[in-house]
Amino acid sequence: MMEKKLRKFINRKFFLYPKTDKIIEVREELYSIMLDKYNDCLDSGMAKEDSYKNAIEMTLDYKDAVKEVETGSSLSALKKNLISTASFSTFYFLTLTAIYLFVSIVVLKSFNMTWLVPVGGAFLYLFYFALNGYQYARLFNFKAFKRCGIALIYGSLIPILYVFPSLYLSVVHSKNVWGHSWLIVVIIVFLYIMTDYTANRKHFSTLERDIHLLAAGLVLTTILYLSASIWFHLWGSAWILYVVYLALVSLTFYISEKMGRS
Repeated sequence: MMEKKLRKFINRKFFLYPKTDKIIEVREELYSIMLDKYNDCLDSGMAKEDSYKNAIEMTLDYKDAVKEVETGSSLSALKKNLISTASFSTFYFLTLTAIYLFVSIVVLKSFNMTWLVPVGGAFLYLFYFALNGYQYARLFNFKAFKRCGIALIYGSLIPILYVFPSLYLSVVHSKNVWGHSWLIVVIIVFLYIMTDYTANRKHFSTLERDIHLLAAGLVLTTILYLSASIWFHLWGSAWILYVVYLALVSLTFYISEKMGRS
């Protein structure tokens, strides 16, 4: 029981540290020392609570060792991340501005449609920002942040794969594809659900897994329905796909229940 309490204490102590090999090594070494101290105190006849207090006081004796790895702490990593992001952002937007002016003044000699350049560049930067945020959350092994990061990455794909291409075709080629191209958004939602499930299924309960799979199946059915309806004009009959999907779900649950009872 006290071993778990010591483990929780040391985990809280290193909670805001990135999970690098060096920091994990120091954390486990300190935990081992605390556990040895706790057991030594117990063997000497000391009460459990007093032994625990003496064990956690070992962190004071080894605070210099902890300081050695503080260069990789959350604060240091955050500073490095912010500096790196700021440097890249400055370079990126200066380059984007130069490209915009070059295309407008030199290549096309007009600013009529070249506003698409900074718009597209901003959409790409949004994807970089989402990816950067996910990598930072991954460094610290924050599960909730990592899931939000995955959602943000897929969310940033919507303006890149749906908004900008549709806008470009509409402005430059006078082709209105907005009525069909939003299918891309549904596909992105499906990919996000499957990625989230694949990355986190080990931490899901059975109910959460079932909900994810049901949602993925429903979205996939919607993709098939919309695709068949848009390209083959089967709006009046393609809805049968939902009936097939519900039948397959019912059959799957029935088989699972039968196998569970047997």
